[in-house]
Amino acid sequence: MTFTPWSILQDIGILSILILIGQVMRAKISVFQKLFIPAPLIAGFIGLILGPNVLGFLPLSKYLGTYASVLIVVVFAAMPIGQKVTKTSIANKNVGGMFFNVTGMLLLQYALFGIIGLLFFSNFSSAFGLIVPIGFQGGHGTAAAMGATLETLGWPAATDLGMTSATAGLIGGIIFGVALINWGARKGYTSYVKDPSKISNDLLTGLIPIENQKAGGKVTVSSISLDTLTFHLSLILTASVLGYASVQYLKSIFPAVTVPDFSMALIFGFIIQMIISKTKTDKYVDRFTISRISGVATDILIVCGVASVKISVVMAYLIPLVVLFTLGYIVVITWFRFVAPLCSDSDWFERGMIAFGQATGVLATGILLLRIVDPELRSKGLEDSGTVNLINRPIVIGFQTFMPMLMSQKGNLPYFTSFATIAGLLVLMVFAIKFKWIRKPTTLMALESSQLTNVN
Repeated sequence: MTFTPWSILQDIGILSILILIGQVMRAKISVFQKLFIPAPLIAGFIGLILGPNVLGFLPLSKYLGTYASVLIVVVFAAMPIGQKVTKTSIANKNVGGMFFNVTGMLLLQYALFGIIGLLFFSNFSSAFGLIVPIGFQGGHGTAAAMGATLETLGWPAATDLGMTSATAGLIGGIIFGVALINWGARKGYTSYVKDPSKISNDLLTGLIPIENQKAGGKVTVSSISLDTLTFHLSLILTASVLGYASVQYLKSIFPAVTVPDFSMALIFGFIIQMIISKTKTDKYVDRFTISRISGVATDILIVCGVASVKISVVMAYLIPLVVLFTLGYIVVITWFRFVAPLCSDSDWFERGMIAFGQATGVLATGILLLRIVDPELRSKGLEDSGTVNLINRPIVIGFQTFMPMLMSQKGNLPYFTSFATIAGLLVLMVFAIKFKWIRKPTTLMALESSQLTNVN
């Protein structure tokens, strides 16, 4: 079958139908509500079963698996545009504690699982251990980005395994997160919710009641000149295509050098943001609208990523994946239990829950868990997490860009990279202690003893 522009319309149309079915299933089927499974993930599973890799019922094109690597370029290009730089200092204890909680888990996952992969699974690939942080720490977007990079470096199964890891992290993060909330409520660790079973209906069904519905962004450009959505989409796509074009140009000059498309798109996103800030035209850019466009790309990316997974590839790596995913859950839950309480003087459980969600899927998972345990968002976890995600973005992008390349090399470089990441975690810990971002364990023990006494 010849691939034409109509093929793209057909693919996106079929995926859109699946997304609508996924939302209806989320709104009507209690098991999806109890597990908080996102509609795009449900749609992705339907597409996987009915698509070309299993039953072959849906006439999806053979290029379905490539859409995710294109959409992630759009997602990264949108990240800086319209983003107002906060003046909040990282030296602030609340922001500092959140920074250590989120960034420390990032470093731990990459270092620990990088070493585990090298020691036990290097026969598959020296970068095999990165499958956990690719999915757990980054979600489906990172799986698309890093998977594409690892494929160019000689590991063709990377994207399929990355999407599997992202799916396992997302589902497991929600299930274990809700379980931790119930445990924390019984232990008296939660500050605002004592009965987690009383969850708002919009969180369960995914549908917002009419009285709580809000406007979806600002109209910053007159429709007599240009639709405001077209204006914002043009900004994102400009950064996207410039990023892609620059990578193609670099390849023509340095064929041996691999530069991810999404990284260059991010750089051009920053350039566009700098230009609109310097020219004082940033007042016409609505960050909420930019986020909605990015959200659309992310939703479609998830459906494409899950629907295009090759079951045969996953089955070939099944036992190593189960081992790594199990260890991944153990590490994240252990960090939440013993490190997150040190990162906040108050509301550690609520603030730790948003970091837990980020470490097992995406920020949206963390926000979901935070809203369950802190419905009115009084813990300030959402604001501080947003600040931290601005501050540590260079670190995150650095790992997503360079870690796959470094870990895929022969010799001692992968080991050096993993141990250097451990050193980075230790340095971060020293800073956290020096600037009092984390409190002493003895203080925490006294607080927990007081909480248990109050519960009893």
